[in-house]
Amino acid sequence: MSYCKGDVEMNKKYWSLKNFAIVAILILLIIPVSVPAQEDDQEAKKVFNAALEAQQRGDDSTAITLYQEAITANPNFTDAYINLGSIYFKKKDYGKAETNFKKATEVDPANADAWANLGRVYYKQKEYDDAITCYNTVISNDSEYFEIYKDIGLVKFVKKDWAALIESMTKFTQHFTDDYLPYYLMGKGYQKLKKFNDAIANYKKSISLNPEYYNSHNSLGQVYQAQEKFDKAYQSFKKAGQLKPGKYLAFYNMAWSYQMMNTDAEGNISNVDKVISHWNQFLKSAKNNPKAKRYIENVESTINDLKEYKEF
Repeated sequence: MSYCKGDVEMNKKYWSLKNFAIVAILILLIIPVSVPAQEDDQEAKKVFNAALEAQQRGDDSTAITLYQEAITANPNFTDAYINLGSIYFKKKDYGKAETNFKKATEVDPANADAWANLGRVYYKQKEYDDAITCYNTVISNDSEYFEIYKDIGLVKFVKKDWAALIESMTKFTQHFTDDYLPYYLMGKGYQKLKKFNDAIANYKKSISLNPEYYNSHNSLGQVYQAQEKFDKAYQSFKKAGQLKPGKYLAFYNMAWSYQMMNTDAEGNISNVDKVISHWNQFLKSAKNNPKAKRYIENVESTINDLKEYKEF
């Protein structure tokens, strides 16, 4: 995220990313943080600080006007370009955000924040190779800008480069341990590589940091299903369904896991009424979703088979 530069120094720069359902995924936040003002002429600094105050109180329109005035007074005011870009990014005006962040990198090629934010604009525009180029420049400019490894990991996730995703997120989590999303994404990487124990460990870590995150519970259930640990899969899908009642596939997988829990090696099914009840839970969740039509037809057939099995 961009760091708003003004006359108040903040403790530690950081940036955050909120859920994403990630490839579905992902909302990048670029927010302003105050740091010491550059030694530009006094008029530019005065206007800049007024813009910063306007931005911090949510008056973006005034902030934009004042940042532009500061840039007019001092065309090399890097911080004004960064903060102006952050406002446009928040407004999803990525063209103007890109223009301002790019100008900041031209005025101050060593500014890691400018390169990081330019990379994030490219990411939002699905220009992934350009994003990676910017992120690598960040590391070249500031080897301790560890938060950028999360950005790199997000690109690797989109590109399905699972090993590189894990490598980047591992570097990030060595320095930032309270963010649930990197652990979830590492879980996905390990799951895709069929390293199921590592996937489970990362999903559990993600859940410990954010117990309400549906994707971690759902994905954990998928791994347990792949391991044929249907009792654990059932519990994970059950929690996922509680978190997102509209996610019909969680109920489908919960019912399937429950049925497999109650099926012995010879194919005999116990607790048939409860198995049917779980399939009916799926039907209730899926009935108004046109995408679930194929599943509904199959489940209705399964329920009929189970009723016949019970009578037999």
